[in-house]
Order: sequence, then structure tokens, then C-alpha cells
Amino acid sequence: MTKRNNKRPPPPKRQRIEAEYDQNAENNANYQHHLTLQKMYDTCQEVLDKQKNLEQVHENMLKEVLEKQKDFETSLVDKLRSVESELQLIRDDLKPKTVIAAVPEETDNENETAVNARNKIATMVTTGNYFVLKHVFKNVSSLKHADTMYSEKEEHFSVPWRFVIQRSEEHFRIFLICAAEMNDRKMSFDVVYEITIMSTNARKWSKKARNVFQNSRPGNVMGSELIEWQVLEKYFLVDGQLTAEIHVKIKKATGVYKDNLRSFNETMEEFSDVVLLVNEEKFFVSKLYLAAHSPYFKALFLGSFNDSKKSEIKLTGIDADDFQKYLELLYGENPIDEYTCEGLLLVADMLNTPMVIRKCEQFLLKESKKTLKKKLELSTRYSLKTLKKKCLAEIKSIGDLQAVLPENVQDLDKYIMGELLEKSISLHN
Repeated sequence: MTKRNNKRPPPPKRQRIEAEYDQNAENNANYQHHLTLQKMYDTCQEVLDKQKNLEQVHENMLKEVLEKQKDFETSLVDKLRSVESELQLIRDDLKPKTVIAAVPEETDNENETAVNARNKIATMVTTGNYFVLKHVFKNVSSLKHADTMYSEKEEHFSVPWRFVIQRSEEHFRIFLICAAEMNDRKMSFDVVYEITIMSTNARKWSKKARNVFQNSRPGNVMGSELIEWQVLEKYFLVDGQLTAEIHVKIKKATGVYKDNLRSFNETMEEFSDVVLLVNEEKFFVSKLYLAAHSPYFKALFLGSFNDSKKSEIKLTGIDADDFQKYLELLYGENPIDEYTCEGLLLVADMLNTPMVIRKCEQFLLKESKKTLKKKLELSTRYSLKTLKKKCLAEIKSIGDLQAVLPENVQDLDKYIMGELLEKSISLHN
């Protein structure tokens, strides 16, 4: 009885189903929770991966930017260095350049003269009455003994100049020629010059000398045998052509200008307050008068320069005779003629004196007999706009155009080259 009463009957089927359902619901809830956690984990992992990728992209972009910045800075530095180099070249070009020229001393002993000519050194400054002759000689290889070739005449400071080459047996010679009619006017020119011949591979040969031209005979350079003919043919002839140039500095010219129209020597001392020293020649002048006509002198005399307080000031880069004519023009005289005009323009341009430049331009427009080529050259060099316009208007044929072109077209100012090109096109049309 007791054992039978202790046995419990099995739970009803409904209860079992409910229990199983509850268990399944719990398991399903756990599964859903687990699934949610897994999705959250995957999402977080994906975000982290994207963040890492983004950081990597940013890092790569930063590296690329830094590299580009470095390349840009390097390029900028290179360009700045290049610009600085070009500026230095320009500064060097603007500075007076010097070449060394052998200067013979007077002596009773001819041998001693030759020795002194090699040892005595002078400096040729490329300011003032300085110019360059250039020419390309063709068919030079065909020259025989004593054959000569001439460059075209060029007018510089109102005097015609040219040079000539000659073969002498197995040697080569070059002569500088002053083609002025000096006998009638008793003119003379003391010049220092350097002759240079060049090849396409930058090989260069030069000689320096000093001569006094007192008549129309050519002066040769450093003796008759300058260079062996075989050396010339081997190193300096290109397709039979020779490129040569002569740099000329006129140290002193006499008999070229007319007598002075006005004195600026010691007789003017009581009317002056400053002495200007030009090539060891003294000019007694008024500071205020010069300052009124020239911004250069205004800055020099009335500015804060140390020279403004000096009673004697040295001017460099100009010729004393040209400065004499410059002062004459400023003080009311009229020294302008075919011989003085170019020197006056040079001084007035250096000393920034518009009135002198204007009067010289008027002379070139109305009175001068200089060639069209020379007038166009002066108009370009000294920015004489009215004269340049007149010169271009006078070019009416291809022959006129060819007549104004220099030996080397590259020597032309780029602006005038463009205008001549337009002129050429219009003439052809």
C-alpha cells in the first residue's frame, strides 16, 4: 500500500509540450542574442577594418603629398638657383668688363720695345667709346698667299671701321682698319683692341694690342704671324667659314671734334660749387643747374649719397670730350654734328638727361646724313621712338630691308626684329 502510494504518475502530455516549448523559446532567445552579438562583432570588425584602410589611405596620401612637396621644393630651389645664375650673368653683363691688352712703351731699343709690349699690361674697360666689330668670312680655305678678305665698313662714333684677314705663306693675319679720312683733319685715334676668332666647339683664340691710328693705313695685331694656317684650318674653319670679332676701346681721339664752344676749366671756378673729374680732366660746374636737367645728378648732388658732400667727384665710363660737348649743350650751346651726336647720346643715356637725348634725336631726324642702318641702330639703342618710326617708314623695298640688317641678325633687338619681320611680310605681300 505504501509503495503503491509513493509512485507519482507521469506528467500529462500537455505539460511536457509546454516545458519543451519553454525550453525551445529560451534556446531560440539565446540563439538570437548570440546572432545579434555576432552581427555587432562583425559590424565592429568591419568598421575597424575600414578605419584601418582609411588610415592607410591617409598615410599613403600624406606620404605622396610630402613627396610631391619635397619634389616641388627641390624643383623650386633649382629654379631659384637657375634664376640667380641668370641674374648673376645679367649683373656681370652690366658691370664694366675688362680684357688685358699688351701696351708697348716708347724706347730707343727695338728689342726692348718688343719685350715691353709683351709685359706692359693695360686694362680695356668696355664703357665709354667702346664697340665691337663682327664678321663671318666665307671661303677662307680657298685663300692663297697674300690673298685678303674685308669685312663691311661699320660706323662707330662717327668714324668708319673695318677689319681685313690675310694669308701670308703658312700664317694667318688680321688687321684693324680705321677708314676715316684723317689726313685732311689731322685726326688720330689711340685704341686698345682685342681680336678673337672662334669655332663651333667653343674653341677660342685671341690677341690684344694697342695702336695709334694717324692715317688710313691698317694696323696689324701683335706682329705679322698671328697663327699658323694649318692650325686655323684644323680648329677654326667650319665649312670654310671663319667667325671673327674685334673689341675696340678708343682711349683718346684728337682732331675729331670742333673747337670747344665754352670753357669749364679753372676760369669757371668762381661760378661753380663742384668739380667733376672725367679721365683726369676737371670740369667746374653748378650742382643745382645739372640737377635741374638730370635725375642722375639730382640724386648724386642732392640725395643722401656720400658724394653729395664732396667738392670733387669722379665720373667713370664716359669720355672727357663727349662730356665737354654734353655740358656745352646743357649750357645753351649747339655742339651737335655728325661726329658728336653718338657720343652725346651715350653720355645723356648714362646720365639720364632727356633734354640732350631729345635734341640729338631732332638732329638725326632733320639734319643728319647718317645711313638708315645707323639711324635705326641708334634709335633702338637709345629708345628714340620718333626716329625709329621714321626709319621703319623709309624701308620701302626688300633692298632697303637688307641694307639695315646687321651682319649677325641675332644682334638685333628682339622688338625691332619683330617689327622688321612684319615689314618684310608686308613688302612681300
